[in-house]
Amino acid sequence: MVDRDLILKKIVKIEDKLLVSKILDKASKACNISRVVHSDFLDPYQQGVVERALTGCKDINYMFTGGYAGAERMILMFSPNFMPFDDYENSYAPLKTVHLVSKSRDVLSHRDYLGALMSLGIKREKIGDILVREDICDIIVLEDMAEYIASNLDRVANTRVEPELKYIDELEVPELKVKEISTTVASLRLDCIASAGFGVSRSKIVDFIKAEKVNLNWEMTDSLTKQVKEGDTISIKGKGRVLLEKVGNTTKKGRVGVLLKKLI
Repeated sequence: MVDRDLILKKIVKIEDKLLVSKILDKASKACNISRVVHSDFLDPYQQGVVERALTGCKDINYMFTGGYAGAERMILMFSPNFMPFDDYENSYAPLKTVHLVSKSRDVLSHRDYLGALMSLGIKREKIGDILVREDICDIIVLEDMAEYIASNLDRVANTRVEPELKYIDELEVPELKVKEISTTVASLRLDCIASAGFGVSRSKIVDFIKAEKVNLNWEMTDSLTKQVKEGDTISIKGKGRVLLEKVGNTTKKGRVGVLLKKLI
């Protein structure tokens, strides 16, 4: 049996403790009813919290899935130990896609589609990745929400859209557009890396941090001086995100070479 108290005792943040407690409830339910049980969608930060909490729990059989390889938002599926996930892959994931085609030449953004979903009273944890390309958008959702969204979402930012329900294996994943930035920075501090990646002044980064708009690895941060390392992701609300792909050599003037990737 899983030592629930021991797992929760190691978690410091209250919100993380509540999250893991709910996840452990799902794991227990899967064992009790001998069926696959799943969570709502988790963002990458939440996935990390849960992954660390479950590390070493041999009695829990689980897998993350977001409907496609490389998905950002994912659900966590649990099954009894006699039902290994090797037999399931993604075919048993309770996910569907709401495929939207815009009936206008207006350019719709990720924010537009998310806003339209929120206006229907749908909580963020019920929605997975929102994949936008030109006049098409695919929204990955939990199966029990798919019909409701397809029946009620007919406009996005005053633009008429035509919805269609699709199975998750019909999903066409758009190619990510990435801008590579090779530059040097004074240090690997958050404000320096963010300034270089987003092309704004360090004083502007300070403003974003004070406004609680900056996340480091999907966790809000209020520290300018926090050190950023290879593989870390910085995001600013409304500005996108930047990945620190590589840290290079230090120049004779003491500046550090970096390779950044900005999603566009």
